[in-house]
Amino acid sequence: MFNTHHSESQMMRYIKYLENKDLSLNTSMISLGSCTMKLNAASEMIPLSWAHWSKIHPFVPIAQAGGYMQIVEELSKYLSVITGFDACSLQPNSGAQGEYAGLLVIKQYHESRGEGHRNVMLIPISAHGTNPASAVMAGFKVVIVKRTTMVTSTWPT
Repeated sequence: MFNTHHSESQMMRYIKYLENKDLSLNTSMISLGSCTMKLNAASEMIPLSWAHWSKIHPFVPIAQAGGYMQIVEELSKYLSVITGFDACSLQPNSGAQGEYAGLLVIKQYHESRGEGHRNVMLIPISAHGTNPASAVMAGFKVVIVKRTTMVTSTWPT
């Protein structure tokens, strides 16, 4: 079967076809990783498997991570120039890690304004499993709500 599909898109369509016929990874074995698996193209993931790139220890001293720091700084600078923004934050490849990073930014923003008491995160019961976990890890108190209600504002005309 692999010889009949000559592009990543064809292969992904075939895998989706099989998924719809049978048990699949995103509905059984790897439920919390499914969003990342679906949103990141296989070609984006290849460099992460290279031993010289992916084998750095997470707690390596900064002095031993100069090459990594150079890549991150240059990429951030290039993206800032391309987009016209003053700065660019590089997020992890996983949606859950990006979610966590975003929550840390929100928490720091409140603390910088002297509003550290704003630490409650309302999360609908229908939310993905990583949402409450990310909020707790970021230091928020999680309150699960049964449903969300549309809030409308009346602006003066």
